[in-house]
Amino acid sequence: MKNIITSLLITLFAVAHTQAEGIEFFEGTWKEALEAAAKQDKLIFVDAYTTWCGPCKRMAKDIFPLKDVGEFYNANFINMKMDMEKGEGRTIRSKYGVNAFPTFLFVNGSGELQYKSKGGKPAPAFIKMGKEALNRFDNSGQFAEQYEEGSREPELLYKYAIALAKANKENKVKVANEYLKTQKPLSTNMAKDENLNFLFHCATEADSRIFNLFLDHKDAIQKVHGEDAVNKRIEKACNSTVEKAISYKSPELLEEAKTKMAKSSAAGNFAMMSDLRYFEGTEDGAQFAKTAEKYLKVVGKNNAVELHKMATRAIDNFGDNQKVLGKATQWADKAAENGGTLEYILTLANLQYMSGKYPQALKTLSKAEGMASDKDKGAARTIDLLKRKVADATK
Repeated sequence: MKNIITSLLITLFAVAHTQAEGIEFFEGTWKEALEAAAKQDKLIFVDAYTTWCGPCKRMAKDIFPLKDVGEFYNANFINMKMDMEKGEGRTIRSKYGVNAFPTFLFVNGSGELQYKSKGGKPAPAFIKMGKEALNRFDNSGQFAEQYEEGSREPELLYKYAIALAKANKENKVKVANEYLKTQKPLSTNMAKDENLNFLFHCATEADSRIFNLFLDHKDAIQKVHGEDAVNKRIEKACNSTVEKAISYKSPELLEEAKTKMAKSSAAGNFAMMSDLRYFEGTEDGAQFAKTAEKYLKVVGKNNAVELHKMATRAIDNFGDNQKVLGKATQWADKAAENGGTLEYILTLANLQYMSGKYPQALKTLSKAEGMASDKDKGAARTIDLLKRKVADATK
Protein backbone atom coordinates (compact mmCIF):
# COMPACT_ATOMS: atom_id res chain seq x y z
CA MET A 1 0.00 0.00 0.00
CA LYS A 2 2.98 2.30 0.45
CA ASN A 3 3.36 2.60 -3.33
CA ILE A 4 -0.33 3.45 -3.68
CA ILE A 5 -0.11 6.19 -1.06
CA THR A 6 3.02 7.65 -2.63
CA SER A 7 1.54 7.68 -6.14
CA LEU A 8 -1.69 9.26 -4.90
CA LEU A 9 0.09 11.98 -2.97
CA ILE A 10 2.23 12.79 -6.02
CA THR A 11 -0.87 13.01 -8.19
CA LEU A 12 -2.76 15.18 -5.70
CA PHE A 13 0.23 17.52 -5.35
CA ALA A 14 0.53 17.87 -9.12
CA VAL A 15 -3.16 18.69 -9.49
CA ALA A 16 -3.14 21.21 -6.64
CA HIS A 17 -0.02 22.85 -8.02
CA THR A 18 -1.34 23.29 -11.55
CA GLN A 19 -5.05 23.97 -11.16
CA ALA A 20 -4.71 27.65 -11.95
CA GLU A 21 -2.14 27.16 -14.71
CA GLY A 22 -3.93 25.07 -17.31
CA ILE A 23 -2.40 21.86 -18.60
CA GLU A 24 0.99 20.95 -17.17
CA PHE A 25 3.07 19.08 -19.76
CA PHE A 26 5.50 16.29 -18.89
CA GLU A 27 9.10 17.25 -19.66
CA GLY A 28 10.69 13.80 -19.80
CA THR A 29 11.27 11.32 -22.61
CA TRP A 30 8.63 9.13 -24.21
CA LYS A 31 10.01 6.11 -22.32
CA GLU A 32 9.74 7.99 -19.03
CA ALA A 33 6.18 9.02 -19.88
CA LEU A 34 5.25 5.38 -20.57
CA GLU A 35 6.76 4.36 -17.23
CA ALA A 36 4.84 7.11 -15.40
CA ALA A 37 1.59 6.15 -17.13
CA ALA A 38 2.06 2.48 -16.22
CA LYS A 39 2.89 3.31 -12.60
CA GLN A 40 -0.04 5.70 -12.16
CA ASP A 41 -2.51 3.66 -14.26
CA LYS A 42 -3.11 6.65 -16.53
CA LEU A 43 -3.23 7.41 -20.22
CA ILE A 44 -0.67 9.66 -21.91
CA PHE A 45 -2.29 12.57 -23.69
CA VAL A 46 -0.16 13.73 -26.63
CA ASP A 47 -0.61 17.06 -28.37
CA ALA A 48 0.89 16.13 -31.76
CA TYR A 49 1.66 19.51 -33.32
CA THR A 50 3.93 21.33 -35.77
CA THR A 51 5.41 24.80 -35.43
CA TRP A 52 3.67 26.07 -38.60
CA CYS A 53 0.16 24.79 -37.72
CA GLY A 54 -2.30 27.64 -37.01
CA PRO A 55 -4.91 25.57 -35.11
CA CYS A 56 -2.07 24.07 -33.03
CA LYS A 57 -1.01 27.56 -31.96
CA ARG A 58 -4.60 28.53 -31.11
CA MET A 59 -5.02 25.44 -28.91
CA ALA A 60 -1.77 26.23 -27.10
CA LYS A 61 -2.70 29.90 -26.64
CA ASP A 62 -6.45 29.77 -25.96
CA ILE A 63 -7.41 26.28 -24.71
CA PHE A 64 -4.53 24.60 -22.88
CA PRO A 65 -4.10 27.46 -20.34
CA LEU A 66 -7.77 27.38 -19.22
CA LYS A 67 -8.34 26.40 -15.59
CA ASP A 68 -11.13 23.87 -16.21
CA VAL A 69 -9.14 22.25 -19.02
CA GLY A 70 -6.05 22.05 -16.80
CA GLU A 71 -8.00 20.60 -13.87
CA PHE A 72 -9.41 17.80 -16.02
CA TYR A 73 -6.28 16.90 -18.00
CA ASN A 74 -3.86 17.18 -15.07
CA ALA A 75 -6.04 14.92 -12.93
CA ASN A 76 -6.52 12.22 -15.55
CA PHE A 77 -3.52 12.09 -17.91
CA ILE A 78 0.25 12.31 -18.29
CA ASN A 79 0.31 15.25 -20.72
CA MET A 80 2.93 15.68 -23.47
CA LYS A 81 3.50 18.16 -26.29
CA MET A 82 5.45 16.69 -29.19
CA ASP A 83 6.62 18.41 -32.38
CA MET A 84 5.93 15.87 -35.12
CA GLU A 85 8.87 17.13 -37.18
CA LYS A 86 11.57 16.81 -34.52
CA GLY A 87 13.21 14.13 -32.40
CA GLU A 88 10.91 11.56 -30.83
CA GLY A 89 7.98 13.31 -32.46
CA ARG A 90 8.95 11.77 -35.81
CA THR A 91 8.79 8.28 -34.30
CA ILE A 92 5.40 9.00 -32.69
CA ARG A 93 4.11 10.42 -35.98
CA SER A 94 5.04 7.25 -37.83
CA LYS A 95 3.94 4.78 -35.16
CA TYR A 96 0.47 6.25 -34.61
CA GLY A 97 -0.23 7.43 -38.18
CA VAL A 98 -0.39 11.17 -37.51
CA ASN A 99 -1.23 12.87 -40.81
CA ALA A 100 -3.07 16.03 -39.73
CA PHE A 101 -2.36 18.75 -37.19
CA PRO A 102 -3.13 19.02 -34.44
CA THR A 103 -3.80 15.35 -33.71
CA PHE A 104 -4.55 14.34 -30.15
CA LEU A 105 -3.39 10.89 -29.06
CA PHE A 106 -4.27 8.92 -25.95
CA VAL A 107 -1.82 6.08 -25.30
CA ASN A 108 -1.63 3.62 -22.40
CA GLY A 109 1.47 2.68 -20.41
CA SER A 110 2.17 -0.22 -22.78
CA GLY A 111 2.32 2.14 -25.76
CA GLU A 112 -1.03 1.04 -27.17
CA LEU A 113 -3.19 3.71 -28.81
CA GLN A 114 -6.54 3.95 -27.02
CA TYR A 115 -8.08 6.96 -28.74
CA LYS A 116 -7.23 9.47 -31.46
CA SER A 117 -8.83 12.72 -32.60
CA LYS A 118 -7.90 15.33 -35.19
CA GLY A 119 -8.36 19.10 -35.32
CA GLY A 120 -8.60 22.02 -32.91
CA LYS A 121 -11.55 22.14 -30.52
CA PRO A 122 -13.25 24.59 -28.15
CA ALA A 123 -12.82 23.84 -24.45
CA PRO A 124 -16.08 21.88 -23.90
CA ALA A 125 -15.41 19.62 -26.89
CA PHE A 126 -11.77 19.21 -25.84
CA ILE A 127 -12.81 18.04 -22.36
CA LYS A 128 -15.50 15.80 -23.88
CA MET A 129 -12.80 14.23 -26.08
CA GLY A 130 -10.75 13.44 -22.98
CA LYS A 131 -13.75 11.84 -21.28
CA GLU A 132 -14.35 9.67 -24.34
CA ALA A 133 -10.72 8.54 -24.19
CA LEU A 134 -11.14 7.62 -20.51
CA ASN A 135 -14.28 5.64 -21.34
CA ARG A 136 -12.27 3.54 -23.79
CA PHE A 137 -9.32 3.03 -21.45
CA ASP A 138 -9.26 -0.51 -20.11
CA ASN A 139 -6.09 -1.54 -18.29
CA SER A 140 -7.70 -4.32 -16.25
CA GLY A 141 -5.92 -6.96 -18.34
CA GLN A 142 -2.54 -6.21 -16.77
CA PHE A 143 -3.91 -7.23 -13.35
CA ALA A 144 -6.17 -10.10 -14.43
CA GLU A 145 -3.43 -12.71 -14.77
CA GLN A 146 -2.09 -12.24 -11.23
CA TYR A 147 -5.64 -12.27 -9.86
CA GLU A 148 -6.56 -15.46 -11.73
CA GLU A 149 -3.38 -17.10 -10.41
CA GLY A 150 -4.65 -16.49 -6.88
CA SER A 151 -2.96 -13.27 -5.76
CA ARG A 152 -5.05 -11.26 -3.35
CA GLU A 153 -2.48 -8.67 -2.36
CA PRO A 154 -4.24 -5.42 -1.31
CA GLU A 155 -2.31 -3.33 -3.84
CA LEU A 156 -3.33 -5.65 -6.69
CA LEU A 157 -6.97 -5.74 -5.59
CA TYR A 158 -6.99 -1.94 -5.28
CA LYS A 159 -5.69 -1.35 -8.80
CA TYR A 160 -7.69 -4.19 -10.36
CA ALA A 161 -10.98 -3.06 -8.78
CA ILE A 162 -10.54 0.52 -10.00
CA ALA A 163 -9.55 -0.66 -13.50
CA LEU A 164 -12.61 -2.94 -13.66
CA ALA A 165 -14.88 -0.13 -12.45
CA LYS A 166 -13.54 2.30 -15.05
CA ALA A 167 -14.04 -0.31 -17.79
CA ASN A 168 -17.45 -1.31 -16.38
CA LYS A 169 -16.52 -5.00 -16.30
CA GLU A 170 -18.88 -7.58 -14.80
CA ASN A 171 -16.76 -8.61 -11.78
CA LYS A 172 -16.00 -5.05 -10.65
CA VAL A 173 -18.10 -5.30 -7.46
CA LYS A 174 -16.71 -8.73 -6.54
CA VAL A 175 -13.08 -7.59 -6.67
CA ALA A 176 -13.89 -4.30 -4.91
CA ASN A 177 -15.51 -6.21 -2.05
CA GLU A 178 -12.43 -8.43 -1.80
CA TYR A 179 -10.33 -5.31 -1.37
CA LEU A 180 -12.64 -4.06 1.39
CA LYS A 181 -11.97 -7.26 3.34
CA THR A 182 -8.29 -6.26 3.53
CA GLN A 183 -9.11 -2.85 5.03
CA LYS A 184 -10.60 -3.70 8.40
CA PRO A 185 -11.52 -1.86 10.49
CA LEU A 186 -13.40 0.02 7.77
CA SER A 187 -14.44 2.80 10.12
CA THR A 188 -10.87 4.12 10.22
CA ASN A 189 -9.18 2.72 7.10
CA MET A 190 -11.71 4.02 4.58
CA ALA A 191 -10.96 7.60 5.64
CA LYS A 192 -7.42 7.30 4.23
CA ASP A 193 -6.70 9.27 1.06
CA GLU A 194 -6.09 6.22 -1.13
CA ASN A 195 -9.36 4.63 0.03
CA LEU A 196 -11.34 7.79 -0.63
CA ASN A 197 -10.02 7.53 -4.17
CA PHE A 198 -11.04 3.84 -4.23
CA LEU A 199 -14.58 4.67 -3.11
CA PHE A 200 -14.92 7.41 -5.71
CA HIS A 201 -14.09 5.06 -8.57
CA CYS A 202 -15.69 1.85 -7.30
CA ALA A 203 -19.07 3.11 -6.03
CA THR A 204 -20.75 2.07 -9.29
CA GLU A 205 -24.07 0.70 -7.98
CA ALA A 206 -26.29 2.34 -5.37
CA ASP A 207 -27.40 -1.01 -3.95
CA SER A 208 -23.96 -1.93 -2.64
CA ARG A 209 -21.89 -1.78 0.51
CA ILE A 210 -19.24 0.23 -1.33
CA PHE A 211 -21.77 2.90 -2.26
CA ASN A 212 -22.92 3.15 1.37
CA LEU A 213 -19.30 3.74 2.38
CA PHE A 214 -19.03 6.31 -0.40
CA LEU A 215 -21.99 8.21 1.07
CA ASP A 216 -20.51 7.94 4.58
CA HIS A 217 -17.34 9.67 3.31
CA LYS A 218 -19.00 11.91 0.74
CA ASP A 219 -17.79 15.19 2.25
CA ALA A 220 -14.16 14.05 2.35
CA ILE A 221 -14.33 12.67 -1.21
CA GLN A 222 -15.90 15.91 -2.36
CA LYS A 223 -12.91 17.89 -1.08
CA VAL A 224 -10.66 15.93 -3.46
CA HIS A 225 -12.87 15.40 -6.52
CA GLY A 226 -15.31 18.32 -6.25
CA GLU A 227 -19.06 18.52 -5.68
CA ASP A 228 -19.99 18.21 -9.36
CA ALA A 229 -17.97 15.01 -9.86
CA VAL A 230 -19.40 13.47 -6.68
CA ASN A 231 -22.98 14.31 -7.71
CA LYS A 232 -22.39 12.76 -11.13
CA ARG A 233 -20.98 9.64 -9.49
CA ILE A 234 -24.07 9.35 -7.27
CA GLU A 235 -26.41 9.80 -10.23
CA LYS A 236 -24.56 7.24 -12.35
CA ALA A 237 -24.65 4.65 -9.55
CA CYS A 238 -28.32 5.30 -8.87
CA ASN A 239 -29.16 5.00 -12.56
CA SER A 240 -27.35 1.66 -12.59
CA THR A 241 -29.56 0.46 -9.75
CA VAL A 242 -32.69 1.71 -11.52
CA GLU A 243 -31.71 -0.42 -14.53
CA LYS A 244 -31.24 -3.37 -12.20
CA ALA A 245 -34.66 -2.69 -10.66
CA ILE A 246 -36.22 -2.83 -14.12
CA SER A 247 -34.40 -6.07 -14.99
CA TYR A 248 -35.53 -7.79 -11.78
CA LYS A 249 -38.90 -5.98 -11.61
CA SER A 250 -37.93 -4.92 -8.10
CA PRO A 251 -39.73 -1.91 -6.61
CA GLU A 252 -37.43 -2.24 -3.59
CA LEU A 253 -34.33 -1.56 -5.71
CA LEU A 254 -36.11 1.36 -7.36
CA GLU A 255 -36.88 2.90 -3.97
CA GLU A 256 -33.31 2.37 -2.83
CA ALA A 257 -31.98 4.23 -5.88
CA LYS A 258 -34.37 7.13 -5.34
CA THR A 259 -33.62 7.37 -1.63
CA LYS A 260 -29.88 7.46 -2.18
CA MET A 261 -30.09 9.91 -5.07
CA ALA A 262 -31.92 12.26 -2.71
CA LYS A 263 -28.61 12.63 -0.85
CA SER A 264 -27.21 14.50 -3.86
CA SER A 265 -27.70 18.25 -4.18
CA ALA A 266 -28.47 17.59 -7.87
CA ALA A 267 -31.36 15.16 -7.26
CA GLY A 268 -33.89 17.33 -9.12
CA ASN A 269 -36.66 15.25 -10.73
CA PHE A 270 -34.66 12.01 -10.54
CA ALA A 271 -37.34 10.19 -8.53
CA MET A 272 -40.15 10.85 -11.00
CA MET A 273 -37.95 10.24 -14.04
CA SER A 274 -36.84 6.93 -12.53
CA ASP A 275 -40.45 5.96 -11.87
CA LEU A 276 -41.27 6.69 -15.51
CA ARG A 277 -38.37 4.51 -16.70
CA TYR A 278 -39.38 1.74 -14.33
CA PHE A 279 -43.02 1.71 -15.45
CA GLU A 280 -41.93 1.78 -19.09
CA GLY A 281 -39.55 -1.12 -18.50
CA THR A 282 -42.12 -3.16 -16.57
CA GLU A 283 -44.90 -2.25 -19.03
CA ASP A 284 -47.16 -0.74 -16.36
CA GLY A 285 -49.20 1.68 -18.44
CA ALA A 286 -51.52 2.84 -15.66
CA GLN A 287 -48.67 3.85 -13.37
CA PHE A 288 -46.75 5.41 -16.25
CA ALA A 289 -49.70 7.65 -17.13
CA LYS A 290 -50.27 8.57 -13.47
CA THR A 291 -46.60 9.45 -12.95
CA ALA A 292 -46.44 11.35 -16.25
CA GLU A 293 -49.36 13.54 -15.17
CA LYS A 294 -47.59 14.28 -11.91
CA TYR A 295 -44.34 15.09 -13.70
CA LEU A 296 -46.03 17.41 -16.20
CA LYS A 297 -47.63 19.38 -13.38
CA VAL A 298 -44.16 19.93 -11.89
CA VAL A 299 -42.49 21.08 -15.15
CA GLY A 300 -45.52 23.11 -16.24
CA LYS A 301 -48.83 21.86 -17.63
CA ASN A 302 -48.40 24.04 -20.74
CA ASN A 303 -44.76 23.15 -21.37
CA ALA A 304 -45.00 22.14 -25.04
CA VAL A 305 -41.57 20.49 -25.18
CA GLU A 306 -42.19 18.23 -22.17
CA LEU A 307 -45.77 17.47 -23.25
CA HIS A 308 -44.54 16.37 -26.66
CA LYS A 309 -41.72 14.27 -25.19
CA MET A 310 -44.19 12.46 -22.93
CA ALA A 311 -46.58 11.85 -25.80
CA THR A 312 -43.85 10.29 -27.92
CA ARG A 313 -42.68 8.15 -24.99
CA ALA A 314 -46.23 6.82 -24.72
CA ILE A 315 -46.25 5.97 -28.44
CA ASP A 316 -42.88 4.20 -28.19
CA ASN A 317 -43.72 2.14 -25.10
CA PHE A 318 -47.50 1.75 -24.96
CA GLY A 319 -48.65 1.79 -28.57
CA ASP A 320 -51.29 -0.88 -27.93
CA ASN A 321 -52.61 0.54 -24.65
CA GLN A 322 -55.64 2.67 -25.48
CA LYS A 323 -55.92 4.20 -22.02
CA VAL A 324 -52.34 5.47 -22.17
CA LEU A 325 -52.81 6.61 -25.77
CA GLY A 326 -55.87 8.57 -24.65
CA LYS A 327 -53.74 10.47 -22.13
CA ALA A 328 -50.97 10.89 -24.68
CA THR A 329 -53.44 12.41 -27.14
CA GLN A 330 -54.35 15.01 -24.52
CA TRP A 331 -50.66 15.80 -23.98
CA ALA A 332 -50.03 16.05 -27.72
CA ASP A 333 -53.06 18.31 -28.14
CA LYS A 334 -51.70 20.70 -25.49
CA ALA A 335 -48.25 20.55 -27.04
CA ALA A 336 -49.68 21.44 -30.45
CA GLU A 337 -51.73 24.25 -28.93
CA ASN A 338 -48.83 25.76 -26.99
CA GLY A 339 -45.95 24.87 -29.31
CA GLY A 340 -47.60 24.94 -32.70
CA THR A 341 -44.76 23.27 -34.62
CA LEU A 342 -45.39 20.96 -37.55
CA GLU A 343 -43.75 18.10 -35.63
CA TYR A 344 -46.20 18.52 -32.75
CA ILE A 345 -49.16 18.64 -35.16
CA LEU A 346 -48.06 15.42 -36.83
CA THR A 347 -47.60 13.66 -33.48
CA LEU A 348 -51.14 14.66 -32.54
CA ALA A 349 -52.49 13.36 -35.85
CA ASN A 350 -50.68 10.07 -35.37
CA LEU A 351 -52.09 9.63 -31.86
CA GLN A 352 -55.59 10.48 -33.07
CA TYR A 353 -55.22 7.78 -35.73
CA MET A 354 -53.84 5.24 -33.20
CA SER A 355 -56.77 6.03 -30.87
CA GLY A 356 -59.34 5.49 -33.62
CA LYS A 357 -60.30 9.16 -33.80
CA TYR A 358 -60.22 9.22 -37.60
CA PRO A 359 -62.21 12.43 -38.32
CA GLN A 360 -60.05 14.37 -35.87
CA ALA A 361 -56.91 12.88 -37.41
CA LEU A 362 -57.95 14.01 -40.92
CA LYS A 363 -58.71 17.49 -39.63
CA THR A 364 -55.29 17.70 -37.94
CA LEU A 365 -53.59 16.40 -41.10
CA SER A 366 -55.31 19.09 -43.12
CA LYS A 367 -53.81 21.67 -40.76
CA ALA A 368 -50.40 20.03 -41.16
CA GLU A 369 -50.68 20.24 -44.95
CA GLY A 370 -51.23 23.97 -44.65
CA MET A 371 -48.09 24.31 -42.53
CA ALA A 372 -45.76 22.09 -44.57
CA SER A 373 -43.61 23.78 -47.20
CA ASP A 374 -43.10 22.39 -50.69
CA LYS A 375 -39.47 21.63 -49.80
CA ASP A 376 -40.34 19.57 -46.74
CA LYS A 377 -40.63 16.21 -48.46
CA GLY A 378 -40.31 14.27 -45.21
CA ALA A 379 -43.40 15.95 -43.74
CA ALA A 380 -45.28 15.45 -47.00
CA ARG A 381 -44.53 11.72 -46.94
CA THR A 382 -45.64 11.45 -43.29
CA ILE A 383 -48.88 13.28 -44.01
CA ASP A 384 -49.59 11.11 -47.06
CA LEU A 385 -48.83 7.91 -45.13
CA LEU A 386 -51.15 8.85 -42.26
CA LYS A 387 -53.93 9.83 -44.65
CA ARG A 388 -53.68 6.45 -46.37
CA LYS A 389 -53.75 4.65 -43.01
CA VAL A 390 -56.86 6.54 -41.98
CA ALA A 391 -58.48 5.75 -45.34
CA ASP A 392 -57.67 2.03 -44.96
CA ALA A 393 -59.02 2.00 -41.40
CA THR A 394 -62.34 3.56 -42.41
CA LYS A 395 -63.08 1.32 -45.43
